[in-house]
Amino acid sequence: MNDQVFAAKKTLLVVTTVPETLLTILKGQPAFLSGHFRLRLATSPTVDIAQIADHEKVEVSCVPMVRGISPVRDLLSIMQMIVLLRQMRPDAVHSYTPKAGLVTMLAAWICRVPVRIHTFTGLIFPTASGVKQKLLILIDRLICACATCVVPEGQGVAQDLRRFGITHKPLQVIGFGNIAGVNTAYFDPADAASIERAKKLRDTLGIADSAFVFCFVGRLNRDKGLFELVRAFEELEGGHLLLVGAHDQTAPLDEQTRHAIDGHPRIHHVGFQEDIRGALLSADVLVLPSYREGFPNVLLQAGSMTLPVIASDINGCNEIVTPGYNGWLVPSRNIEALRLAMQAAMEKSEEDLVSMGRSARLHVKACFEQKEHWQRMVEFYQGELSSETSL
Repeated sequence: MNDQVFAAKKTLLVVTTVPETLLTILKGQPAFLSGHFRLRLATSPTVDIAQIADHEKVEVSCVPMVRGISPVRDLLSIMQMIVLLRQMRPDAVHSYTPKAGLVTMLAAWICRVPVRIHTFTGLIFPTASGVKQKLLILIDRLICACATCVVPEGQGVAQDLRRFGITHKPLQVIGFGNIAGVNTAYFDPADAASIERAKKLRDTLGIADSAFVFCFVGRLNRDKGLFELVRAFEELEGGHLLLVGAHDQTAPLDEQTRHAIDGHPRIHHVGFQEDIRGALLSADVLVLPSYREGFPNVLLQAGSMTLPVIASDINGCNEIVTPGYNGWLVPSRNIEALRLAMQAAMEKSEEDLVSMGRSARLHVKACFEQKEHWQRMVEFYQGELSSETSL
């Protein structure tokens, strides 16, 4: 690359709390952005750092950060972030997820970084209560006070930020929402290898070709609505439930739900899968009965694989799913409403399900194509960097 051109590029630091965000959701985006900016990443130190640096072809700095509330460790994280920022002197910083937001925005404000961007990928406080809710609101208000630009992942997140008075700054949703977009060439229902993996998965689990399969993809924790999903499924006659994801010990499932998952003959837990395409193609409908979301990637991935979805009528989900067009929306924490939607899906004709699946893919391609989202990110950064207004 020409040295003069490289020198003219603005320096951008992107921060996530844990490397998994860069390994999965944001995978490929830093490599694309590095063609337009002098990009650097920062995240907590794990064995995955080298893999991220190799795949994205950018430098990755380590700043230890922990999820949850930990004042002493958080203060140490802020101090280490200050050291990194003073070494780098970036033109802009962009943080994702709550803890990275707190650490990065506070440190960047102290260091007077000109452009300080934080993206809210989901909010915890609307479903919290009491002292915990007040503390979470206080933290999010502090993040917003330190940021020069606040980006909600979707319109629902933006509404909650306004409704709870988290910030009075302008809120800018990028494109149609979401932070990553979907590579529809990768999530392609016609991919031969994925079709073969789907067939093998059904055979391994003893699921007949004619059987109806619901699929859940995500961390197995209580906020994902697994209690309601398992109860609703137990009340259905026939069908299978495929659970893809690892147990999350930060918000573990109740014993009754764990016991049902382990013991029910038609519930199949296959654990974490790096490639979920085979699992999606082995199913007829994806189910996501979460209590809270930001803008769930799995609904977009399922849609790209022509899978209709049943989802909670909450932020993010109701920005993706249009009832009757590409799926069903149900109230969260409502077992009976979820059961009725699952029953309706099972009673749909194959032709109708296929039509809904095609509509889902068309919607994803029109609004959430990954390369188009990445280009929108470039334009967004360029717009923020052109003003460079520090607060």
